[in-house]
Amino acid sequence: MGSGLAAQIQVMQTDDYVIACVFAAAACLGGFWWWFRSMKRARLIEDTPTSKCRSAAQGYVELIGMQEMMPGEPIKAPLTGKNATWWAYDIEEKRTTYSKGKRETRWVSIESDTSGEIFLVKDDTGECIIDPDHAEVHESEKDVWYGSSRRPTNTPKTSSMFGGRYRYTERRMRVGDPIYAIGFYETRGRQQDPMHKRNEVAELLGEWKKDQRSLLNKFDTDKDGQIDLQEWESVRAEAERMIEARAREAALAPDINLLLCPPDGRPFILSTVPEKQLTRKFRIRAVFGLVGFLGGGASGTFLLLARNLI
Repeated sequence: MGSGLAAQIQVMQTDDYVIACVFAAAACLGGFWWWFRSMKRARLIEDTPTSKCRSAAQGYVELIGMQEMMPGEPIKAPLTGKNATWWAYDIEEKRTTYSKGKRETRWVSIESDTSGEIFLVKDDTGECIIDPDHAEVHESEKDVWYGSSRRPTNTPKTSSMFGGRYRYTERRMRVGDPIYAIGFYETRGRQQDPMHKRNEVAELLGEWKKDQRSLLNKFDTDKDGQIDLQEWESVRAEAERMIEARAREAALAPDINLLLCPPDGRPFILSTVPEKQLTRKFRIRAVFGLVGFLGGGASGTFLLLARNLI
């Protein structure tokens, strides 16, 4: 069978042969990337100890707790209207094309979006705000349904896959579900460093300069129509006093704990799947990546050998 396949490869058109080689190389490289990416995540999850919301060290940490919404208006998923701490959706349209007498039907994404609203993770020590921007999310709920309009007018329960030109997919994480989170932990205190205070003073002075009439009315003590050096010192002193007052007021508020996308490129993962199950999931993905890498490499080697190129 191998010799027969090799004979077929030898008589292949050059264009077809090149395409086959490109597919084999893509499978090899893609498989290696998928294997490396998945194994890196699995090992990272296993090697990172779990921290508590209140006492976590600044930097890359792992948190485990329950999901809660921030005070205020609840977050609602756009397509179903369900309450969610995080959501993502994709709307696809079924399109049919004809090429060389062949009919091809495929789904094309025409609209998608992902939630960027913050929510809370709580454990027995406190809470931490999660900013899900750029996170890799493993959700707890996923609905796929079909309809005849661009925006769904039916629900997943009343949908039929045989009567819709459009396909709707919505993924969600629910309030009250457990969450595993690994990312960059940062505590933002209310006290400001001197450089930050100087910048705020400069910004405030810049705002005042835009309203020359008010500036003159308040600080032009000799009424000569301009702010001299002595009067400008009074302006600066007043700006510094206002910034100091703001800083004292802000210092009374508690520090804010945040979990964000790491600035150094390390994975930012949010998951309703438990830690051990998530690790297993990544290791299974790594196996598929390794199969793709070996299969693509073997196929590419066989293609080159069949043409006596190596």
